Amino acid sequence: MASGINKIHQPGTCNGSKAARSSSAEGCNQEMHMKMCKKIAQLTKVIYALNTKNDEHEASIQALREAHEEEIQHILAETRETILQCKSRVEEEQLLRKRVQALEIAVEQHKRLTEEALAELTLCKKQVEERESRTEAKQAQTVLSTDRVDTNSVFENKLLNLNQESDGLLNECKASRRANSDKKVILDEKYSVERQALINEMENLKSENQRATEEYAQKTSKLQASYKREKEDLKNAIQQSVVEAKKNCQQREMEQRKSSEAGEGFLLQQVKKLEADLEEKSQKINERNKYSQKLKDRIQDLEVNTLQEKKILQKAGKMLINLLKGLEDLVMKHAKEIKPVAQLKQILDQQANNFKESLKKHNLQSNKEKEKLLQDLQNTIKENQNVKLQLEASHQKVLKMLEKSKDQELKVTEERLKKEFNETFKIQHQSHRLEIQTLEEKAKKELHDELEQIQKQQTLLLGSVRMELSEQQTLCINLKKQIEELQMELRSVRTLKKQQARIQFLLRCHVVFGESNSMKFFSPEIIEVYRISYRNGMGFLPLEDLNIKHKKELDILKQDHWKEIENILSDFSGTRAHLQAKIFSLETELKELEEQSRKWESRSEDTHLISCLQDKLSEREEIINQLAEGRKFQHSLIANTESYRNRSFSFNPNTGCLTPSMKQKKTVEVPSRVVSVPNLASYAKSFLSCDLKSKRSAPQITKSTSLDPGPGCLRVGSPSAQSSDSSAATRYLSIFYLVFK
Repeated sequence: MASGINKIHQPGTCNGSKAARSSSAEGCNQEMHMKMCKKIAQLTKVIYALNTKNDEHEASIQALREAHEEEIQHILAETRETILQCKSRVEEEQLLRKRVQALEIAVEQHKRLTEEALAELTLCKKQVEERESRTEAKQAQTVLSTDRVDTNSVFENKLLNLNQESDGLLNECKASRRANSDKKVILDEKYSVERQALINEMENLKSENQRATEEYAQKTSKLQASYKREKEDLKNAIQQSVVEAKKNCQQREMEQRKSSEAGEGFLLQQVKKLEADLEEKSQKINERNKYSQKLKDRIQDLEVNTLQEKKILQKAGKMLINLLKGLEDLVMKHAKEIKPVAQLKQILDQQANNFKESLKKHNLQSNKEKEKLLQDLQNTIKENQNVKLQLEASHQKVLKMLEKSKDQELKVTEERLKKEFNETFKIQHQSHRLEIQTLEEKAKKELHDELEQIQKQQTLLLGSVRMELSEQQTLCINLKKQIEELQMELRSVRTLKKQQARIQFLLRCHVVFGESNSMKFFSPEIIEVYRISYRNGMGFLPLEDLNIKHKKELDILKQDHWKEIENILSDFSGTRAHLQAKIFSLETELKELEEQSRKWESRSEDTHLISCLQDKLSEREEIINQLAEGRKFQHSLIANTESYRNRSFSFNPNTGCLTPSMKQKKTVEVPSRVVSVPNLASYAKSFLSCDLKSKRSAPQITKSTSLDPGPGCLRVGSPSAQSSDSSAATRYLSIFYLVFK
């Protein structure tokens, strides 16, 4: 700007003004340079401060990492200790199960002994009964009855003692059940409270993490605002770096949250394991309660059995009393047989003493086992309480360690983020420059390659399109040739049918009029045709047979013609669909090429090729439209020919024909009238020279004035106008007119 100002020469200035202006411009430049230097120095200070903060954050993050790893190792050690304790408890429970099984075996042995004693009692009863039968008349039976009464009383006392002991055991079992149920309720309440406390602590920690992240986000936003105010050039770079840093922070925070959640999940798994252990213990207690219930049921069964035995013994006592009354008379007679009875008494006493000793031993064993079971239950209760205390202490330690680890992790993450922010900022500048260079090179190469590929594709497409166009042109030419051949065949068939009809008409006239009279009305050409056909021996067929044959031949020709048309149309529809598909693909390719040509500059060759392709497509569409119109025209032509032929072979009385009844009416009305006969040669020439190329318009023959009953007709012939020859001629001429109409 200063140089431009110095170059301008204004009128009325001098050399002094030029020097002043140059000095002022240099001063402005120096001021701007000083301002820029100050701003650059400020920016360098800010960048240095940010780098120092990043270093501090990285150091704190590393410290947090180390502390977190130490806490994890400590937690792992504590979990291993808890696992070992759980294993030891499981082993103790297995030992308790073994003791319970041993007690069950002892109870079963006791039951067996009682059953054996009862069996021995039954045997003794049987032996006593046998001896009573032997010594019915002896006096010793009275003594035996007294002994039996004594033994029964002894056994009843023993049974009462056993019942009392069983009741005591049942009461002890009930008390143990109640104590276990109360302890379970207390333990469940404690565990529920602990769980809620842990959940609340976890929620608090999560909220603290969220607050820390929000504070960090606020700080970053403040820093961004300060950077924006300082300079516009550094705004974009700093904003991008801050956004990337935020993303990295969020990702790392998510990773840390995942790691903390994994630790929490591990602790929750441990808690679940402990709960499962407690559930197993509760199940074991339930099993023991069930076993005690089974024992109660067995004791009740034993009581029922004892009652039954008592009833039996009472019955036996009654029988013995009756026997004693009968045997009191025989006591004196059987005094000599007292000695064997005394021996039996001694034997019975010995057996009773043995039973008493065995019962005492069993009672002592059962009491000892009861004491052991009670001690085991007390020990298990104490162990459960100790385990609870240990778990509570471990939970508190774990929570404290988690809080410390989270604080350290936050510090470590801040430091890491700062360091990574600086490193990524530097790396990104370098990577952006390299990427821009590589992208420019790649873009140039890709443009060159794409241009070459497009040229190759265009050449290939042009070749394929040309081949397809040539094939389609050949197909169209073949179709046109086939259509022309069919038209020629139709024309030839029509001419032949007309000639045959004329010949048959001449033959019919020959039969009616004779050679001399009929030949007067026809031209020499028709007469020659007639003579040739007559010489060849053509048969005389009636008109109805001719009509039937003509209809059959026409039906056959129609069917053949329709089949050919259907085949042609099917081929045409297939080719048309194929062409439409190709046209659609070519249109899509053209659109793509147009889009690419918009990106790049269009060449003259490409535009020429596109215009040629568009012209060819328009030509194809015109050909397709022409073929469709030809198809419609053929349908309309066939319908017209059918209606025309149906009209030609109708014998209904119309206004344009003369029947015998109409002839009589006209002769009565106009008696002095002579009908003129037209020249048949003109009809023959007109039929031979008719052009079948006019497809839409059917051949029309003008009516002769002779057939019109008007007053302007010519009079030809003799004065006898009402002769039979003239009337017959007029009738057959009218038929001839209808046939060829």
